[in-house]
Amino acid sequence: MDRCRVLAVTGGHSFDLDGFRSMLTDICDARRWVWAHAVQPSAQRWFDGAQSGQWNAIVCHDIPGLHLKRGEPPRPIGPTVSQKRAITALLDAGQGMVVTHHSLAGWPAWDGWATALGGRFNYSPGPLRGQDWPSSGTRIDTYTASVVNPTHAVCEGVDDFTLTDELYCCPIFEDEVTPLVRSDADFDPGLFVSTYEHVSVGEVAAPKTVGHPPPSNLIAWATVAGRSPIVYIQPGDSASTFAVAPYRRLLANAIAWVASPAAHQWASANPLPIH
Repeated sequence: MDRCRVLAVTGGHSFDLDGFRSMLTDICDARRWVWAHAVQPSAQRWFDGAQSGQWNAIVCHDIPGLHLKRGEPPRPIGPTVSQKRAITALLDAGQGMVVTHHSLAGWPAWDGWATALGGRFNYSPGPLRGQDWPSSGTRIDTYTASVVNPTHAVCEGVDDFTLTDELYCCPIFEDEVTPLVRSDADFDPGLFVSTYEHVSVGEVAAPKTVGHPPPSNLIAWATVAGRSPIVYIQPGDSASTFAVAPYRRLLANAIAWVASPAAHQWASANPLPIH
């Protein structure tokens, strides 16, 4: 492979941009990669089969398809039929992607995107794969991230590490993905705050996610969408996490792997249709 070309996509959710850019710059400089930054909604033009081959890896730290504003109820927007076709064509063409943190909430009106990522964070109550789901939950905690697949290329050189970051109480399709990292935190739904009310009326008035189906403690995994290798890494809430060396190593490994011939061979041998 020639020099790895990485596109980072943000937008749709506030975060520490300086910390994120510093992390990606350090990662890419260390491996002599090049990277560029695109912001939603204009960044969506890259999610099209016609753009296949332009980037070796796309790093998603965005939330497409969601109206998200403090004091207002979160609500889905799109995707249009043409956007679905474009994204599906890109995935079928074999675009390596690393998806991080809040990007699990993207395109909440499209089950196909949840299938592509291996789960969904629901900012609003709604249906997913024929089941009605409550709003997902969040909380900040200090925990140990435990590597459960040390022989996978994404986990190479990554030992268990401690970080303080946001955790999710949300549906994950654990039987459809390859587990990489788990958290030792307590995932009792009663410990999480319901995100719909958190955004709509504020954290103080937001209820706990009591009654939410028990969530998985899986916080990083590999999966296939179309013929594209995908890695999802759930931590990534703050600049403090962006500065954690094992987290950086995990992200760098994920980028390298989804861009590799081995990952593309694996994805092509295990295609997953996206509708």
